[in-house]
Amino acid sequence: SRRKQSRNTKKAQYDCIVGVSGGKDSTRQAHWVRDRLGLRPLLVCCAYTPKQMSQVGADNLSNLIEMGFDLVTATPAPQTAAKLALDSFLQFGNVCKSTEMSLFSTVPRLAIELGVTTIFWGENPALQVGDSAVEGLDEFDGSNLRKLNTLTDGGNEWLANAVAAPYKAHHYFYPDEYAFNKKKIKIFYLGPAWDDWSNESNATYAALNGLSLRPFDEYETGDISNASMLDEEFTNINMMLKYFKFGFGRTTDLLCEKIRDGQITREQAIPIAQEFDGVCADTIIKRFADYVGITVEEFWDITNKWVNPKIFKIRAQARPVPKFTVGMDYAG
Repeated sequence: SRRKQSRNTKKAQYDCIVGVSGGKDSTRQAHWVRDRLGLRPLLVCCAYTPKQMSQVGADNLSNLIEMGFDLVTATPAPQTAAKLALDSFLQFGNVCKSTEMSLFSTVPRLAIELGVTTIFWGENPALQVGDSAVEGLDEFDGSNLRKLNTLTDGGNEWLANAVAAPYKAHHYFYPDEYAFNKKKIKIFYLGPAWDDWSNESNATYAALNGLSLRPFDEYETGDISNASMLDEEFTNINMMLKYFKFGFGRTTDLLCEKIRDGQITREQAIPIAQEFDGVCADTIIKRFADYVGITVEEFWDITNKWVNPKIFKIRAQARPVPKFTVGMDYAG
């Protein structure tokens, strides 16, 4: 059984590793593995650099420790992380690509080093966001996580070429299959185990267990749940970039989940999407620009290269303007 497989680590101090971030999903995952499965989890977090991490994220990691969990954090070198954030923005229109590569690689690298053979992640990307490349033998199997679009698109060469020394890139690269097989590392997704796995359910559970949220921040971030991506600021830029590329962003994603759950109608969702989709405060953009060493005007010039001109009016060194109205047919 899955539980028996999870206990095949008697030589290690811990039965398993749970990848966490300090967000809403992390709290529920950690509790479930320890209190429902009865395992001894080590929580592992690839933390953000000081200029990127939010105080809310730091507080939520502290909350996990205060609940009795052992936590290991690894943080990329700040100057390297900033350079890679700019390079991934320029090359992929994604300010968080290198960050996400580091996040997904840190957990298995530590598992291999410590000899802990079982890893738990939360959501199954094939089910949650439709990345079919990661599908495994069943909905719990995470053995194909290495095929995640974030880890494979563009390869690793761009990152290796961007850093000053090869060892600085090593942390960002996902371990190869040989290393996994040699150490018998297995990855399982927890999300499919819960009928009520959702943004709202996880946020409610975590908030009741001490998680700090961001009330009323939707006017700064476009996050109408006030519970997503609590640990840092710059993912909000990625959500805005998604909006400029495709005409919908995080707000629409969250509203679609609410519509499917019967919490809201499409008609009720339309004005909310119109107001909040693509929102990302100028203050967040300024912090990112300062972090990677560019001006705000240069930020918008780079952004404009990734904007879909069929649905947005592009303006030099300024925020694009939508040509469409949410909920209304648009011929382009």
